[in-house]
Amino acid sequence: MKRGFTIIELLVSLGIFVIITTMVVANFRAGSRSDELKIAADALSSDLRRAQNMALAGQEVNGVTPTGGYGVYFDLGEPGHYIIFADANDNQKYDVGEDLSDGKIVLARDVRITGIQPLVTSSVVFKPPKPTIYINGDAAESILAVTIKHSLSGKEKKVVINRVSGRIDVE
Repeated sequence: MKRGFTIIELLVSLGIFVIITTMVVANFRAGSRSDELKIAADALSSDLRRAQNMALAGQEVNGVTPTGGYGVYFDLGEPGHYIIFADANDNQKYDVGEDLSDGKIVLARDVRITGIQPLVTSSVVFKPPKPTIYINGDAAESILAVTIKHSLSGKEKKVVINRVSGRIDVE
């Protein structure tokens, strides 16, 4: 008596293998998208802390410490990037030409800024020596929240800057 597998048994086994492989690949892609969003949110919070630390350290740009400090600028009209800048004219806002040489930060391909509270274009400035935090040129505004979204997964993360405490959180 010969023993072996029938064609039906082989097809069933192959079908199970294909289904399991498909599920693994789909979960890998979903995990990859989730990681891209988390990395982008962490990078944004890190860049905000970078601007805060440059203000605390009194870092110089072209041999001069900017009197207005350092900040980060967001614009919903350009949702694929944000700008780290040195506030050279001490108006606590971003002005064209104040970008640092490495200050234009481009987000991952499928990650975009989808919300900015309180305004559609906003900036946060850390003015030395303390540093005092200005949101949109105002020391009275208490919170700036930037929402980023992964366009393929639909998931969102929010980076929140609290002017009073100086905390920068990823939610």
